[in-house]
Amino acid sequence: MTSRNMAVTLDGIVFGLQTYGGIANYWGRLVQHVAALPNVNSHMVLPKRIQYADYDANWHLKSSTRKEILPTSVSRYLDVRNDRRCDVFHSSYYRSPTNTSTRCVVTVHDFIYERYRRGPARWVHSWQKLRSIRRADAVICISHATRDDVLRYVPDVDPSRLHVVYHGVDQSTFFPIYAGNIAEMENVVLYVGQRSGHKRFDLAVEAVAQCRDLSLGIVGPAPSRHEGELLESRLRGRWHSFGPVSIHRLRELYSTAFAFIFPSDYEGFGLPILEAMACGCPVVAAHTSSLPEVGGQAALYAREQRPEMFAAALTQLQISVKSRQSVIDAGLQHAKRFSWDRTFNDTVAIYQGGPLVDHRV
Repeated sequence: MTSRNMAVTLDGIVFGLQTYGGIANYWGRLVQHVAALPNVNSHMVLPKRIQYADYDANWHLKSSTRKEILPTSVSRYLDVRNDRRCDVFHSSYYRSPTNTSTRCVVTVHDFIYERYRRGPARWVHSWQKLRSIRRADAVICISHATRDDVLRYVPDVDPSRLHVVYHGVDQSTFFPIYAGNIAEMENVVLYVGQRSGHKRFDLAVEAVAQCRDLSLGIVGPAPSRHEGELLESRLRGRWHSFGPVSIHRLRELYSTAFAFIFPSDYEGFGLPILEAMACGCPVVAAHTSSLPEVGGQAALYAREQRPEMFAAALTQLQISVKSRQSVIDAGLQHAKRFSWDRTFNDTVAIYQGGPLVDHRV
């Protein structure tokens, strides 16, 4: 840390945008970390109405705060007034400070809008994101794959301003726990999260359909009518929806499932891979975007986005108990390499303008 106190403004606009979500989870952890640092004076800018379900004002009791006057639907697109002394401004969702002399930091998570959205929603989002990246003195990319995307979509950005800082996995939340009816889960391939579009739920269904002894367990919103019809036609009697679950229940499901499948076409990071590994669950993932970077040598990959490739990886786990256990052991060790302490120590180093160690895994 620097010898004098550093003043940091954290723009918590994402707490007004997400009720649940990875960005809000990340930002909540960052706020707690920065607020606890002894020689950092932190200031929080909060949305007029907080939507984030897990928000806790105790995170930043030592910080000064200011709530915005305008609704989030408007303020999310506006620059943030920072008329107080501030060395660093860090926005949770692509906003910039009005004071252009302040060191500005932005975290870029992914380019889903640019890849998959069309029309005005994409135009507005992309305009704001790309403007924020160009304005920033330092850009935090959550993976090398995301850094490559920044260079693709903002080719005029100075590469020296792009810093890769991986997310972490909370080992006190995600760890092996062998409770409940293990036999009930021993043939279940777990699918967790959203299922639309690029998440490629269809690949998970078709892959399990090709593995006669396995069934599909779904964590998240109840299947839609279309999804239900797909499941019944391809996996009649071999699927179950767990619905939204608590963290404790998710940990239990990860710990006792046969495998976790993550067939997404694109992810900025892919944190569920590490959460599954930390619980002792073998991972079968797509070999796309950031996923090989996150899973390293500890996951099994489908080299192409075809169901038979995922089915082959699942079959590989079925062939030998010893082989499956080696994948579990590798995953447990691999997950330990990703910690939130390192994430936020690197983030503070960026605030200070210092060099980072390359943590490529």
